[in-house]
Amino acid sequence: MSVAPGYAQPGYGQPVYAQPGMQQQSTVVVGGAPQPMIIVQESKPDSHVGMAIFTCLCCFWPLGLASLVFACMVDSRWESGDREGAKSASRTASTLWKIALGLGLAAIIIVVIIVPVYFFIILPAQITAALSG
Repeated sequence: MSVAPGYAQPGYGQPVYAQPGMQQQSTVVVGGAPQPMIIVQESKPDSHVGMAIFTCLCCFWPLGLASLVFACMVDSRWESGDREGAKSASRTASTLWKIALGLGLAAIIIVVIIVPVYFFIILPAQITAALSG
């Protein structure tokens, strides 16, 4: 079966209509599925103000107070647009409260060990030495 130039064969896709004697132009559109867009939104770093207050009141207050100062800087720096400054203040506050907590726990452990040793071993030995001497 012969087909006149410019006409498509029936049954093969959409028919292409062109005027006889005119050259047919074909356009190929290659497209894929739309790509998903990923939006990364930075969230405000944690200020660690709760642990800073706790370590200031219950552990080693000098470092707890410094941690509280840096914890208060996080919000003000974030609101002013200083993202890196806010992250840095958050890391510093976190480091300081962790050190203050460690020093506070170490002091409590030392006191729990030394006080009984003093009252139950050293003091009785001094009293018996004073009474016998």
